[in-house]
Amino acid sequence: MFLTRTGNCRCTFLLRSAGHLTGRVTLLITEVGFMGGWSSPYSEKLTSPESTIKMSRVELSWVVSLLNLGRLLGAISGSLCVNYLGSKTSLLASAVPTAMCWVFVVIADNVWWLYGSRFLGGLSLGMLYSSFSLYLGEVADPSIRGTLVAMSMGGVPIGTFVMSTMGAYLSMDVSAAICLGPCLIAMILFLWMPESPHHLITNEQYEKAKLSIQWYHRGCDVETEFASLKKFIDSYSGRTFLETLKEFKTPCYKKSMLLILFLFAYSQVTGVNNVFFYMEAILKNAQVTMIQPSIAVVIILGVGIIGPCGSMILMDRFGRKLLMIVSSIGAIISLCSLSLVFHLLRSGFQSTVLEGLSIISVLCLYINVFLGILSTPPTILSELFPSHLKCIAACFASCVAGISSFISAFTYLPLLDLLTELYVFFFYALFILFGLPVLMYCVPETKGLSLQEIQRRLVKKQ
Repeated sequence: MFLTRTGNCRCTFLLRSAGHLTGRVTLLITEVGFMGGWSSPYSEKLTSPESTIKMSRVELSWVVSLLNLGRLLGAISGSLCVNYLGSKTSLLASAVPTAMCWVFVVIADNVWWLYGSRFLGGLSLGMLYSSFSLYLGEVADPSIRGTLVAMSMGGVPIGTFVMSTMGAYLSMDVSAAICLGPCLIAMILFLWMPESPHHLITNEQYEKAKLSIQWYHRGCDVETEFASLKKFIDSYSGRTFLETLKEFKTPCYKKSMLLILFLFAYSQVTGVNNVFFYMEAILKNAQVTMIQPSIAVVIILGVGIIGPCGSMILMDRFGRKLLMIVSSIGAIISLCSLSLVFHLLRSGFQSTVLEGLSIISVLCLYINVFLGILSTPPTILSELFPSHLKCIAACFASCVAGISSFISAFTYLPLLDLLTELYVFFFYALFILFGLPVLMYCVPETKGLSLQEIQRRLVKKQ
């Protein structure tokens, strides 16, 4: 993680990182996919006459968007947990509101239970995004750090796919009960894992820190790595909270903070989440009849796992910047193609001719979003700040993401009524297009660099 290792030690560590770290983190992030994919199959059912829970379109809009509003409070509480309890304990704590989220869905008999469920889901989402990339950044080897974050983010499309499959065949309470299982398993797995060495050294628990290094980096020189990490952390320790905040006025950290806030907002306001939340309704409005829209959603989400798999393979090979740019261009083309479908339908083209284009457009959008737009910002966040600034930066980033995603989700139905499908997707494509210059000229490349080397380069550049 911090020093060059021998081939055998490095191989052992890489295998442990891939197996022990990402497996547990991915299990929790899969719950995010469950919550994100929940609205696509069940929003249609909740507004149907047969629904046992009656609600209007406005109430449905609140149910969908409260996930993002809860994320705001989760970002703040998650960052506090990271600062005082450590990143690993914060991950464990995030599973508690996740479990409560699914319990509320199981017992829901009116819309207020769903409000509470989605808000708690957002709370856990905010806590999770405030801690998981920091945790992996603290314990992962630089050569695979981006891959591990991208691999963990792969839990989102997996969870979305599973939820859409269950939503097509199972009732809301049954699918929620199933989703509760992985959450409980993750809580058990995280209970006996050690805290990250960063947090233990920061709190002067040196013996526990050495045991933690030995657990995460088995077979490596514990004393040498401990000394290197302690020297790195001591250079930033001893500051008060206000003094720490003042460090963000430093040009390099100020620029990094503005960039992170932009990337997290950019990944939410582009409307891609809205396409996922209302995917089944969009395909119905596109007059897809060759297969049932609910089945089409399952197929799209299943094939779309190519996106996060590609991100895992390409992020540490071609870098974060290029991946973000390529995925953004792909998303623009996909959204414009989807808008074109509705223009052609209005012009009198046969829907049977356009069904394939509708499905391919949504599929390509899904792949490109997970290729870079959603997977890259958490990776960059875990790399641009020293350990004592990460939790504050993660709090601000997750708050901005929560606010922007809430605004984006809550305004989708009003925008749809105002612009219709003819222009709403083109409108979101313009947002992505306007953000491309920032990606091209402001995003630094950090692949293959240790956290210390990244900090040295930022300070040297300043």
